[in-house]
Amino acid sequence: MNETELLTLFVGIIALCMVIITAVIIFIGTYSIKTMQKTQEFIAHVQNELSFLSTKAALTLHEVNELLSQLRVESKVLSDKSKLSLHELHDLISFLHDETKTLALKASNGIAKVTIGSLAIGAISQFFKKKNNP
Repeated sequence: MNETELLTLFVGIIALCMVIITAVIIFIGTYSIKTMQKTQEFIAHVQNELSFLSTKAALTLHEVNELLSQLRVESKVLSDKSKLSLHELHDLISFLHDETKTLALKASNGIAKVTIGSLAIGAISQFFKKKNNP
């Protein structure tokens, strides 16, 4: 082989390598573009989902806030009712205490009267027994 053929062979090999490298670069470029498009679609989808979720979270927080406000109002009403019920219960217990005290005094007076009566009957009985026994 002479030098011209050898040089042509090297230039041919270099040209073939350049074609292969160009094909690889085109393939990588095409694949990168497709990947970027899919990535952009994915990012757009994720952004939509995040937007939906953040809107849903904001609505949920708003509903929770309203529920807490309503619970505060209802618990205040219940608290007022509880105070009123406790006051009524206190009044009832005071009334029961007074009535029990009155009944105890009446019972004590009744017991004292019965005791005095029974002592009087016993004394009269003793008196008549002594008179009947000469």
